[in-house]
Amino acid sequence: MFDQVTWDGQALLVPATTDSGQIVCKVPRNTIHMLRLYSDAIGREIHLERQRIAEKLAPFLAAKLSQAPNVEAVELFPWEVRD
Repeated sequence: MFDQVTWDGQALLVPATTDSGQIVCKVPRNTIHMLRLYSDAIGREIHLERQRIAEKLAPFLAAKLSQAPNVEAVELFPWEVRD
C-alpha cells in the first residue's frame, strides 16, 4: 500500500497507491508523537524509523484514505491517531 516514505524535517511524506491513483499522505511531527514509542522522537530518529512509523500508522492512514477519494494529498492529524 505504501511506497517510499520520506522525512522532510517537519513531516513524513507517505506515497500511497489506491484504486483512484497515487496519493501523498502527510504526517506531521506532532502526529508521529501520538505514538507512544515515538512520543519524544527527534528528527534523526524519525528519519531512521520512517518506514516502521508508517507501518504503525497504516491503519489510520488507510482509514483516512478511504474517506478521501479522488484527492492528491491528505494530512493525518494527531486526533486521528490512537495508540
